[in-house]
Amino acid sequence: MRIIYVSYDGALDPLGASQIIPYVLGLADRGFTITLISFEKPQRWQQASLRIATRRRLEARDVRWKPLRYHWRPRLPATLWDILVGTQAIAYEARRSAPALVHCRGDIAMLMARRAGLPSGTRLLYDVRGFLSDERVEIGSWRRRSVIDRLVRRMEAENLRRAHGVVVLTKTAARAILLRRPSLPSYRVIPTCVDVSVFRPRAPEEELKFGLVYSGSLGTWYMTKEMIAFARSAARFVPGTTLFLTPQTTDAWQSGASPDWAEVRAVQPDGVAPWLRLARALFFFIRPIPSKKASCPTKLAEGLASGLPIVCNRGIGDLDEVIEKENVGVLVDSFADSAYANAGRRLQQLLRDSTLAERCRRLAETCYSVDLGIESYRQLYHEMCADPMVSHRLNI
Repeated sequence: MRIIYVSYDGALDPLGASQIIPYVLGLADRGFTITLISFEKPQRWQQASLRIATRRRLEARDVRWKPLRYHWRPRLPATLWDILVGTQAIAYEARRSAPALVHCRGDIAMLMARRAGLPSGTRLLYDVRGFLSDERVEIGSWRRRSVIDRLVRRMEAENLRRAHGVVVLTKTAARAILLRRPSLPSYRVIPTCVDVSVFRPRAPEEELKFGLVYSGSLGTWYMTKEMIAFARSAARFVPGTTLFLTPQTTDAWQSGASPDWAEVRAVQPDGVAPWLRLARALFFFIRPIPSKKASCPTKLAEGLASGLPIVCNRGIGDLDEVIEKENVGVLVDSFADSAYANAGRRLQQLLRDSTLAERCRRLAETCYSVDLGIESYRQLYHEMCADPMVSHRLNI
């Protein structure tokens, strides 16, 4: 089966390294012939060693990679230009390979594929990574019911209407999608997954050096000042320095991290796993806006696979249900000092559980392993390309 996989994120991005490349390679190993179209940031494309290594990995599995340049500014014209270029690239590859299915990772990729004039019978998989218009309104990028808001919501509605199948990250998002299109033929809930052979628990001989660890970018969705305030409070209950693994090292120091209780490092994505194994628990706070019900942060799976309990705020994706039901972490009820102290005490008690690391790891293996995600995509591909008169539904 020939597949065109389209992503407006770059294969060379940290997200691409963890959430695009492993899936593409895994699907290629399962017999799919894949063309990957991605949009690469110029600064990453200039890293020759990264670019060459990625191409070699893809070519070794017979994946055809067609990288396109991502344009930043001016924002709207740049995006429109990328849409035009992406649409032409998909149309060319479709004429060349006659794909059975085009896998569209996100709304912009889906828009490109819809406009590409695909051959009759080509199926469109709408891989929803979040509710774009709601996110942008809630963070103040544009006003609700403004011209751009109406255009983006119209795009999302048409993306959903034209899709032959949908993937979402959370059960909450699936329920919202099904309210918008109850007759949707095929869908899957596939949370953000990781390679559990890379992210693994600490070996007995490995040092336990840190208390809390945060891994990833700061700002935007991630609440830097609140996380730093929590880490300073939790230091009373969880022994060890707090470790921040982030490219925004200056932001961490300027927001209140200090050497007497914190260590801040910039680490390449492929170097994160060994650092996680040196900590007792992983934490993050994400702005609890309604659109984040559709989110499943990568760091959740990375922490669980490393045997670490998770500390996070309420209101993100399915995490309220998962963390409490599986007893693999602590939910912070508010961004107040009293809530931080309460969470610190509960984490202190949880860390005394000798079965905690095993429980976290088992949850990662059964729900957040990239092999499970790849298998779900494999099944969905075949389901979507089967007899179109057969309707497949899954219960949530």
